[in-house]
Amino acid sequence: MYSNDAPDLTIIDIPGITRIPIKGSDQSADVERITKTMAARYCKDKRTIILCVIPANADMSTSDALQMARALDPKGKRTLGVLTKIDIMDKGTNAKEALLNRLIPLRLGYVGVVGRSQ
Repeated sequence: MYSNDAPDLTIIDIPGITRIPIKGSDQSADVERITKTMAARYCKDKRTIILCVIPANADMSTSDALQMARALDPKGKRTLGVLTKIDIMDKGTNAKEALLNRLIPLRLGYVGVVGRSQ
C-alpha cells in the first residue's frame, strides 16, 4: 500500500515470552528476562501501537501480554486486543463478552481472529 497522506508504518513482530530455554539450544538461561526486555523496548515507545495477542480459549485475567501492555500503556491509548483461537474454544463457550470489551476493557477494544478449521 502507498499513500502520500499517511505516515510510514513499520510492523515488528516480537516473540512471545519464553520462560524455559530449550535443551541443546543456544538460548540463555535467563531467556525470560531477555524476551521481556526486548518486548518492553519496542512497546514502551509512545508511537507504538501494541497489538496484544491473547488466546480466546484461555483465561484472559492470567494473560502476561495484557499485564505487560497495561504496564507500558497504563491509559490504554495504544493497545488493541487481538483474540485468537476463537474457532477452537470449548463447546458452549464464546468470546462475546471479551469482544464487546466487557471483561478486561481496553480503550481500543478487541478484534477476533478465527483460524481456518478443518
